[in-house]
Amino acid sequence: MTPHELTSAYTVFANDGYYQPARAIRKITDLKRNLLYSWEDSKTQVWSEETIEKMRKLMARTVQSGTARKARLPIGYASGKTGTTNGYHDFWFVGLTGQYTAGVWVEKDRPDNLAAFESASPQADDLEG
Repeated sequence: MTPHELTSAYTVFANDGYYQPARAIRKITDLKRNLLYSWEDSKTQVWSEETIEKMRKLMARTVQSGTARKARLPIGYASGKTGTTNGYHDFWFVGLTGQYTAGVWVEKDRPDNLAAFESASPQADDLEG
């Protein structure tokens, strides 16, 4: 799974259980703001509201007091999930707020052990300052 695919999958937690493909460009307008083009993706419900609420709470704990504490925000909702591959070759973090979902993936150009960097948590570095 690529970082883009993983981050796209996490958008359902911010979208009340509905999946919609990520798009870099949402719409195109002319100088008078007339709509020239927009994506016509339909949303697909993949999780129930009950499941989404449980996942949001669990992922919020990861940011409040777990492995993603460095990604805490001073105000508002923030949640996420950290990960490390076997052998410490990759670190990743996917986080979300009420509006945004973002993913960070850290690795070396040539596969190598990154265990020395684990305590620094480069994938969830301090967002407050």
